[in-house]
Amino acid sequence: MKKLLLLLGFLILITSLAEAQSDKTWIDLDGSNDFLDFGTDNILAGKSQFTVEMRVHFDSNSGDFTLIGQRNADNNRTIVLQRWAGAFYLFLSNGNWGTCSFIPCLTNIYHLAIVYDGNGLSNDTRLKLYINGVLQTLTYNGTIDLISYTTSPAANLVLGCEHNGPSTQLQFLNGQFGEWCVWNYPLTAAEINNRVVPEVSGSENGLLEYFHFNNGIPNGNNTTITSFAGGKGICTITTVNLAMNGSSSNFTGGPVSVTVDDNVITSNLNGASYQWLDCNNNFAIIPGATAQSYTATPGSYAVHVSDGFCSDTSDCTLIIPSAVPDLQLQQFIIYPNPVADELIIENKTNKEKLFFEILTTTGQVVFYGDMMETTVVQVADFAAGIYFIKITGDNFNEWRKVVKD
Repeated sequence: MKKLLLLLGFLILITSLAEAQSDKTWIDLDGSNDFLDFGTDNILAGKSQFTVEMRVHFDSNSGDFTLIGQRNADNNRTIVLQRWAGAFYLFLSNGNWGTCSFIPCLTNIYHLAIVYDGNGLSNDTRLKLYINGVLQTLTYNGTIDLISYTTSPAANLVLGCEHNGPSTQLQFLNGQFGEWCVWNYPLTAAEINNRVVPEVSGSENGLLEYFHFNNGIPNGNNTTITSFAGGKGICTITTVNLAMNGSSSNFTGGPVSVTVDDNVITSNLNGASYQWLDCNNNFAIIPGATAQSYTATPGSYAVHVSDGFCSDTSDCTLIIPSAVPDLQLQQFIIYPNPVADELIIENKTNKEKLFFEILTTTGQVVFYGDMMETTVVQVADFAAGIYFIKITGDNFNEWRKVVKD
């Protein structure tokens, strides 16, 4: 019974690791009729300065779509960012705008930042658009106002479509939102570059509101969630026409990521070209591994994806065995666990020289060495979290989990 419980615990560990390696939850819009509705929220209206950030992935790089909008008519806008006729149009201050060319890559996650400063002396200092930290060159129409326009009658602020009232929506987004933030001042170029990858913690100075879209279970039944509040509790989003159940039109896993099922690893990006890579061998190409899924032996793997227009490579994912032989279960003792400063690895029976590695959950080797009977590893400087220890002998590989406080 003891061996069975140990084996069951190891299988649960695999499940937990797969969940831990999945990207954070995103909210998926299907491009048909889904959108996210803030109601007549004036967090952006009547302001002289603000920054809007969003993390977004596109499932389509053709056609017209709107990312954010608050408008009732063409000349009754607070803010609109939309792709139309192959270009990005950024509307602010009623009917005036800036535009630039933009074709999204389906393999990429984008960080977009709209920076408004009504104190600027010219259009290019009043309204800016950054894509992945790069300032875009906008062509302006009209003069951007000193204060953002307040629609009359009041218009709903929405994500994922252009909204002209309860019965009129168009230009639906086919893609996912991973984060949405509003700041009460214009972020600098340096601040935006520092924000391209990390999410906000919620305690930053000047942060008015943020959504991490982590309110639901990825691909689960979230039908009871019809609205959810932001991290600051200032804004509330109502989901409109989202199925809230399944792998689309719902809370989902990260778009450019992988899913692990035992030793089968699958790219979450559909309809692309794939090449699996061996992270433990300097990202070497795995011959013949060009399907969306790859059946892996224990190790660390990434996938390079291409949609014919753009390409990207996923993070490395660690695959460990889903079962171990019974006779190996009691061979090693690793303690204390959790550990703060010193980790002891004790070999109880095998007297041969062994090699061991300590890896992160993404497969990065942070320490390695060899041992006979007992070894002590100083881990005080390790970051808190879950680690895996791989012990290698002449005829076996053994894995163990340890938690660093």
